[in-house]
Amino acid sequence: MGHSTGGMLAFRYALMFPQETKALVAVNPIGLEDWKAKGVPLKTIDQLYQQELKATADSIRDYEKKTYYVGEWKPGYDKWVTMLASMYQGNDGELFAWNQAHITDMIMGQPVVYEFGNINVPSLLLIGAKDNTAIGKAWSPPKVAARIGHYGELGPETARAIRGAALVMFPDLGHAPQIQDPERFHETLLKNLDTLRSAATR
Repeated sequence: MGHSTGGMLAFRYALMFPQETKALVAVNPIGLEDWKAKGVPLKTIDQLYQQELKATADSIRDYEKKTYYVGEWKPGYDKWVTMLASMYQGNDGELFAWNQAHITDMIMGQPVVYEFGNINVPSLLLIGAKDNTAIGKAWSPPKVAARIGHYGELGPETARAIRGAALVMFPDLGHAPQIQDPERFHETLLKNLDTLRSAATR
């Protein structure tokens, strides 16, 4: 089970190690579209690194408000902002920024969207439909930025591409449904895990 970048990595794991994967759950995963192919300009590792060095609690909060929580903010979300912002500080802050730059480079260069037809394990997609996550949107031309990150469309497209995948959409939630509405998310997850477990043991 993976969320966001973790969801993309879960897809990759299922593709690379099918014999070790019994079932797959992806929560608002990235990699559902090829941002580079859709026109997002590439940045070098050094450019991405310089960008990461500028991250602050305010910039992280602003980004998460727009993508994770669809314009809404609750005080309880601040602990996640503080956690991430703190990783850019201290002795290992520059190393963390450097690693983040490499992760972004990996995401841009290795989307999984073209390989969904090769996933052969029972799969469940849990998608907050108001999510608009798209790496590179901030530095893309307006026309490019406008046509990427539409999870209300990407969720169903992905479910159709993965053989036998089950899809649950949360129409009013964003990139982190498990945080935005944990009670509803966990109830939905547990309900569907029973079905997924049954499919995995056939």
